[in-house]
Amino acid sequence: MDENLLLHKCILIVDDENDLRDIVASEFDFMGAKVFQAENISVAQKLFQENDIDLIVSDIRMPGGTGIDLLDNLKKKNVSQPPVILITGFADISVEDAFDKGAEALMSKPFKLDDLIEQAVRFTSPKADRFLEKKENLEQLNYVSDKTIAEAILANEFLVGRGGVSGFFELKGKRVDVGQSYHFTFTFSDAVLDGSVICRWKKVIDGNDNMTALGLEFQGLDDSSLKTLEKIWDKVSVRAFIPALHQK
Repeated sequence: MDENLLLHKCILIVDDENDLRDIVASEFDFMGAKVFQAENISVAQKLFQENDIDLIVSDIRMPGGTGIDLLDNLKKKNVSQPPVILITGFADISVEDAFDKGAEALMSKPFKLDDLIEQAVRFTSPKADRFLEKKENLEQLNYVSDKTIAEAILANEFLVGRGGVSGFFELKGKRVDVGQSYHFTFTFSDAVLDGSVICRWKKVIDGNDNMTALGLEFQGLDDSSLKTLEKIWDKVSVRAFIPALHQK
């Protein structure tokens, strides 16, 4: 991996484990980032106010306040900046809830440094670059609605977040696995969205074996789809990275 991918980026690492914090900081520093460290959220908030932070990587369980508290405080002020990657060694929060609260990623300890770096590079890149990823030979995932996108959102059938979507899918025996990537085509009466996603969470709907709720993070978007989504993002201040979806 190019050691300059994080050049001039300012990254704040929040963790009460000094050794882990130092290891992550050293890796980001090697890749050209300016790194700040905080052992609790009080110090983190002070550093954030005093510096132009591009990304926050935070543990969840810490004395004096949790990473979720920090996330909530940050997203009340600005839903999109800075991106927040949460790290935990416990079942503190579900993946679905973490994304709904606005976290851009949730990683479990122990984690691979390469995976964290990949996420850091992605979330500090311009939006247009983030969605350029092209994957080949992916299984197809389809969604078809006779509604417009706006109507589907109002009906709570298909929700759009800053980094992905959730919806009720009729899989009809098709297997969709968390952590797997798929090519998608989402067809509405007023637009077609096309690209690739990774499944972040799924829930089978009670009493309906054919209906599954999926939370999908965008990996790649064609130009038309990105423009359509940017119009949605510009109209409303969407806090959720991938919205939670409640049973119909």
